[in-house]
Amino acid sequence: MNTDQYPIYWQGKNLTAHILFSGAGVAQQIWVEHKTGSILFDAGDGTLRDLLKKKLDYRKIKGIVFTHGHFDHIGGLYSLLGYLRMKRRTKSLPIYLPKDCAEPTLILKAYIKHYQKSIPFKINIKEVNPKDNFTLAGMKIRAYKMVHCGSVKGPDGKEMILAPVPALGYRITYKNESIAISGDTGTDGDLESLVKGVDLAIIEATFRSSKGIPKEAIEKVHLSEDVARKIGKRAKEFMLIHKGKRKI
Repeated sequence: MNTDQYPIYWQGKNLTAHILFSGAGVAQQIWVEHKTGSILFDAGDGTLRDLLKKKLDYRKIKGIVFTHGHFDHIGGLYSLLGYLRMKRRTKSLPIYLPKDCAEPTLILKAYIKHYQKSIPFKINIKEVNPKDNFTLAGMKIRAYKMVHCGSVKGPDGKEMILAPVPALGYRITYKNESIAISGDTGTDGDLESLVKGVDLAIIEATFRSSKGIPKEAIEKVHLSEDVARKIGKRAKEFMLIHKGKRKI
């Protein structure tokens, strides 16, 4: 599958996955659906535009699930909520996120506080721990612990690896078909267990190659394409996304 052009699409027997966009440090939004319901995984910048451009039915969204709180995964949340409010959505909107994931929580609380008298639907914030199971849109979802740190350039121009953030991957199962979404992650954590045996594994692969990349970066920050392909072989089929940053 060519994941350098978006959107890309996977059709199983019962589940469908649309990668609306995924670029490291830019945005990520993934739409998973079956005939009667849809889930949005992450809501990076441009999510609303991507949904409308793809002509996906926003009314079918049963909930939003976040892998972690970095800006490129949450930047489109506020505008999406505003659109649903404008369109007078009435069904409650559950939003799942890793426990102690601060960024989307702050956006949600600010939105609810500001528009509390005019939001026609209820927003339910639900914190998730690794190994938690929940059902959304008729799909069974299990959370897996991922290890993901941010990174920034320091005053000396060298990349600094920051503290880990709350991060989860998710396995989605519906009628004996399964999709795994890694979110951003290093190799530490439960990544291999997450993707083992699934029908489709959607795996981030930010670095082009592990050659020349510090071991700690591959373990705790992002995967490289060669490492991600090796892990992806544990699934029946896989696609690599979130390409962007090519060196550290």
